Amino acid sequence: MDVNKILVPTDFSDDSDQAIRWGASLAEKYGALMLLLHVIPPALEEASTHGSASEEIIMELEAKVEARLYEIALMDLDDTRPVTVKIAVGKPTEEILRVAGEEAVDLIVMGTHGHSGLAHALILGGTAETVVRTAPCPVFTVRADPVDTP
Repeated sequence: MDVNKILVPTDFSDDSDQAIRWGASLAEKYGALMLLLHVIPPALEEASTHGSASEEIIMELEAKVEARLYEIALMDLDDTRPVTVKIAVGKPTEEILRVAGEEAVDLIVMGTHGHSGLAHALILGGTAETVVRTAPCPVFTVRADPVDTP
C-alpha cells in the first residue's frame, strides 16, 4: 500500500499536536507529503456578515492561523520532510472530508478530541468519529496522553 499524502487536521489542541507528531513520523517512514489543515468555524464568517466582526478581523485571524501552521511546518517538524499548509472555513468535519477528497490523500491522522472535548464527542458524535466513519481513506486517530510517542 502506498502512502504518498497524509492529511493532518489541527485545531492546535494537545491531541492535534500529538497527531502532528505521528503524522510527521508516518510521513518520514513512507516518504509522504504531509498536509496540515486548520478549519476556521463558520460562526466567524456569519458574525462578519452581521456586523459583529469585521472582514479585517477574519483576515487577521486567517493570517495568524497561517503563520502558526508555517511555524509548525518549518520549526517544529524536520525540515527535510515536505509539508504544505491549508486553511478552510466551514464545519470541521465537512472541510476535513472535502480536503481529503480534493487532495486525494492516502491517510488522515487526527486527534480523537480537539478543543470541543469529550462532552461534545459523547453528545454530538464528534468530528473524529464522523471522519473515521465517512472518510475516503484510512484514518489514524491519536490521543494526547499516550505513553509512547513516535
